[in-house]
Amino acid sequence: MPFSSERYRISSLWAEFADPAVEKAFLTHMQPMWARNLRVAVFVWAGLLLAFGLLDLQALGWSRDFFILAACRIVQSALLFGFAWVLPRRPHLAASGYAVTALEIIGFFLFMPIYFLRPDIATLTIVVLGVMVLTMMLFVPNRLKLNMVAATVAVILALTCIALKGRGAEIVIGAAIFLSLPVATGFFGTQQLAKVQRQQFAMFNEARAANRELRKEMERRKLLEEELKRQATTDPLTGLFNRRQYEMLFRRERERCRRQGTGICVAMADLDHFKALNDEFGHDAGDAALRHVAGLFTAKLREGDVVGRFGGEEFIILLPDTDAPEAERVIERLRGALEANPVMIEGQPRTLTATFSVSAVRAGERDIVDTLRRVDAGLYQGKHAGRNQVIAV
Repeated sequence: MPFSSERYRISSLWAEFADPAVEKAFLTHMQPMWARNLRVAVFVWAGLLLAFGLLDLQALGWSRDFFILAACRIVQSALLFGFAWVLPRRPHLAASGYAVTALEIIGFFLFMPIYFLRPDIATLTIVVLGVMVLTMMLFVPNRLKLNMVAATVAVILALTCIALKGRGAEIVIGAAIFLSLPVATGFFGTQQLAKVQRQQFAMFNEARAANRELRKEMERRKLLEEELKRQATTDPLTGLFNRRQYEMLFRRERERCRRQGTGICVAMADLDHFKALNDEFGHDAGDAALRHVAGLFTAKLREGDVVGRFGGEEFIILLPDTDAPEAERVIERLRGALEANPVMIEGQPRTLTATFSVSAVRAGERDIVDTLRRVDAGLYQGKHAGRNQVIAV
């Protein structure tokens, strides 16, 4: 099955990932499942070993040969039970495969004495060995190349035992051909299973990577939408609400205050002698002054109040749930705070002042423009009266 990346290429012979790092990640991923399945297989293996010892007793009685076979079965079962006990604590042993391969090879060595001690079932012993090899390869979780090592050792041991028994070459060759069938069947069956498992792992990883990219793309889109929304509703220099946004907020807050029976006030602020500041220090200093004023107004007002940039050096302030006397006090505090917090220009503090005009929104004024006409008129009064003051209209 083709994948989008060479990283997930699977070798055709041993059905393992060509990239060692990916193969290691796959083994780590499969480790918990392989450890559980291997533990079950080991318990079954050990149980069958002990159970078939009864057949040895029936055939041999309490003889020396029986005790030899029983010792082989007990040693092998003890190793298997010990391995099963260790597996939950060291599941990496299942993924590496070397421990279980060693157990399989030891098991085949301990199985071979039965060929000499029970010659009456020599042929059956070879058949059982073939079944053991096939079962080992198909049902005991292990890497294909390690399974083939264990299977090869089993075949060599069997053929050696047959030769040591003085059987002819034709018997040895026949046994070799017979044992090659379960080895070949186990090899191709295990190979296909290993390929499928790794293909599923590759698809899982690619799907997970695609999901990560999708989440990142969604986050990027969300950030972009938020940025576009911010740009559409705020003044780029000061970060305050622009005219479109504060007019919308005025309509919303005015309707809310009307329903709740509370007042809403609107104020304007015009920085004093701002043109002179620009002419003396340049537009960068003017921009710094505007940002300073925007930050101070935002910090000194309540969370529910609205500060917007009207244009140039003029600012709009909306004070929901506020009556006229309270609004005048709030704006007076704001005027004093501005005068008391100079802005740093070219390393020197520069005092800024502003003229303010404030008014409560009247019943007939449904649009902020109607209120601003009166507030703007009050602003001109303040300028002509000497600036740096609050005019209530």
